[in-house]
Amino acid sequence: MRSRIARFGELRVHMNHTVDTSIPQEAFDAVNPPMYLLMAHAAEDTRDGAAPAIAGPKGMSIGIVSCLPGDKVLLHVHRRSREVFLCLKGRFALRWNKGATDETTLNPFDMIDVPVGVYRQFENVGQEPGLLLAIITDEREDEPGDIVIAPEERARFAARFGPAILEKLTAATGLLFTDPPTE
Repeated sequence: MRSRIARFGELRVHMNHTVDTSIPQEAFDAVNPPMYLLMAHAAEDTRDGAAPAIAGPKGMSIGIVSCLPGDKVLLHVHRRSREVFLCLKGRFALRWNKGATDETTLNPFDMIDVPVGVYRQFENVGQEPGLLLAIITDEREDEPGDIVIAPEERARFAARFGPAILEKLTAATGLLFTDPPTE
């Protein structure tokens, strides 16, 4: 049972990208807010820093995202996975649909379930650091190409860091900063 316990105070930030020194750290920071991976499926070849605290079943990941006031994730869509967010601390605006046209604010212990295919973005709109529990389910988690960054976010990244950054970020993070393949 000891291997099935995750103590938040003992966790370190999850490294969900490969290191590429040609990518500015501020680009990585904009893509990856600090996340503590509580439980997820861990393949035998999972690299150091990417392993969850608890090795769980395939198809489900549970993590806590830590955001300073004003921090937000890029507008993106999950093509296969479903996300559930539960606000643990602070206040988070959750925006959805193309262009992030709809919004609600989550206060502590408020939860929202975001289905597959809906664009989403969250931002800490409180005055203190916030914690957001994220539960992701994806039975095909080993297949690449689930998360696609919204075109307007890609354009902002290309304008800020240069167009070559899009392919580099896709390679390093697995997030699609390019148009997804057609199925």
